[in-house]
Amino acid sequence: MKVPGLIAPGGCMGASCRDRVRRWRGIVVRLDRGRAVGRAWAGALCLAAGLQCACNQGSLSGGNLPPPDLRASDIEFFEPADATVASDDGSINPCGDEDPSCQGQPLGPPFPLQSDPMPDPGEADSKLVRDESGNLVIDTSGTPVFDKLWIANTGDLANDGSISKVDQKTIREVARYRSVTCYSLKTGSTAACDGTRGCCSLDDWPRFVARRDAQNEPGHQQVQATPNYPSRTAVDWNGDLFVSNRAFGGQASVTKIAGDRARCIDRNRNGKVDTSSDTNGNGFIETDCNGDGLADNLASVKAKPCVNGLPQEFFGEDDECVLWTTNTFPINAVGRPLALSSAGAGTTSVWAGSYYNGNFVRIDGASGLTKEESQLPQACNPYGAIVDGSGVLWAAPLGAGKLCYLDTSDVKNVGSARDPQWEQAPGYGIAVDRDQNVWLGMGVSRYAPDRSAGFKKLGLGWWTRVTGRSGVGIAADARSGSAHFVWSCAGNQVLRIPASTLRVMKQDQQIAPNGWPSITMPCYGVGVDSDQNVWGVPQGGQPITRALVDKKGAITQPIVDGKPQGNNVCPAGDSCKNAGAYTYSDFTGFSLRTFGGPQGSYSRILRSPCLDDPKAKGTYWRSVVWDADLPGASTIGVRVRQGSTSTPDPSWGSLSAPVRDSPLALERSIPADYFQVQVDFNSPDRAQAPRLKSMTVYSECAYGG
Repeated sequence: MKVPGLIAPGGCMGASCRDRVRRWRGIVVRLDRGRAVGRAWAGALCLAAGLQCACNQGSLSGGNLPPPDLRASDIEFFEPADATVASDDGSINPCGDEDPSCQGQPLGPPFPLQSDPMPDPGEADSKLVRDESGNLVIDTSGTPVFDKLWIANTGDLANDGSISKVDQKTIREVARYRSVTCYSLKTGSTAACDGTRGCCSLDDWPRFVARRDAQNEPGHQQVQATPNYPSRTAVDWNGDLFVSNRAFGGQASVTKIAGDRARCIDRNRNGKVDTSSDTNGNGFIETDCNGDGLADNLASVKAKPCVNGLPQEFFGEDDECVLWTTNTFPINAVGRPLALSSAGAGTTSVWAGSYYNGNFVRIDGASGLTKEESQLPQACNPYGAIVDGSGVLWAAPLGAGKLCYLDTSDVKNVGSARDPQWEQAPGYGIAVDRDQNVWLGMGVSRYAPDRSAGFKKLGLGWWTRVTGRSGVGIAADARSGSAHFVWSCAGNQVLRIPASTLRVMKQDQQIAPNGWPSITMPCYGVGVDSDQNVWGVPQGGQPITRALVDKKGAITQPIVDGKPQGNNVCPAGDSCKNAGAYTYSDFTGFSLRTFGGPQGSYSRILRSPCLDDPKAKGTYWRSVVWDADLPGASTIGVRVRQGSTSTPDPSWGSLSAPVRDSPLALERSIPADYFQVQVDFNSPDRAQAPRLKSMTVYSECAYGG
């Protein structure tokens, strides 16, 4: 993608660079015949390449300014390529020029942390620790193991709806929960809600509107017991589950289920947590162990014990790991899309959307309270949703329609992407890949947002369509630091799309899937687990199936609906029995953890050393250089901004888009006394975490009138 303004003025390049197209470390400079690149710009290109570049004193004059005819369109980023650079009689400094005031401020090692005895007030960090060498690495000591699938079962419990928790390694159902609870409040019970006690929701639309309008809140609403028709599930950074209940013609809601027994609540104070588990060990949860024709709860099994003499496996409304239910929107809004974003310090914002009304509410993932609302443009009817690494929520349509988006940091900012040249892009499932492109499942298409101006140009991006293919669910993996695939589900086949080799062109394009392999297995939804194996989750009676995929993307075709061993129900080959599934969202949590935001972050605010020079008129911040170990598919992204105050305020503007490869070179434009650098750490595998070994920020003083 083109990155205007990222490459800095500085350094030099001689006439030997004329009439050429130079490539080094992914940077391409196009020079028209008869033009030369001035010393300032040429040196910065060498700096960005991490190379030494010679100075030619006969190059264009102009001091530290780029030649006026050098356009942003002359500079592009592509895949890395080998190159050589002509040299003659000089070299550049880390600022990209020969300015003697160029100086660096090392951030580490050792990197200061807030946990230090005397913390730096300009430093902030989240989920990071130092190793024995003072390097920064993600703190995995309290990180949950993400080895479960959370599958919404619309057709279970006579459409009351349930959630299956499936172990990805053993292909066995280990727990099942109802998709709502009557015990959100301490006064909860199965009796009708009277506003303060009974089967009441934790929060609801009338209470949110009253808080928003500074009015007294009415009593709590009744939780809809049936039918709820859950379909979208989402797993947060703690391993907890959120599910959206569509509730056609009724009251939509969102429910939270604890992913760890330690976060469940002993509501009846019997000294234990009453929750679902596979007590008979057959790999499938029995919801009516006593054969009375009703779904089990504590009272029914007490009245008539399980016929096998074992503890019950399903607890219905009495399950103490189902934490709360919050009603969303007015009646008959149809709660379809569900997506998660970070709220800082490991907390979660839950974004629930209405298909009929075209709006989203943000629910605090800890308290369950609705915090704010965002209304999408009129043409938007969101059917699925995903939040990218920049905090932008993307909402897919059902069938042909608008791809819409909102800024989760400022919900007044909303928009819709332009339509492809051929027709409106049909949507269903939605995914984000590691390059922050958006994928739609029905027409199998990719949208590459234009991120060159932050939020302003997001809708002016470019479309790629995979011709001759259609689907429903769609998911992206992260095989390595550079290679990744997207998986598209259609009936009995999951297509492997070579996403990392499909270059983003600055125009719409259509590509035929010639020679692309596929997995033969039933599917409606598709997901990638923490081992980066691929799961197909079909509707109806066909089984849930796992396909093994190696680090290079090679597929081992699964055994679908095989013969169980011994008394097992699951696994059956590479499959497990379907309990009424209807799921095609991020039901493993892989997308959120890998593409949806950092798992660790580090920020420093630097004061310019030029402030101590009475002759200096300001500071030019020129480059950030770092060294990092990036095992597997782990990444770090570096973002920066500058300002005139010691603490960032609105005058600073937003952090830049993340840059993955060192160095990050900066324009010598407006001086500023303070500079912020933020590093985001990400890894889909906690055993292969990125490690920041060193980082230095370079600046130079501004002199003159």
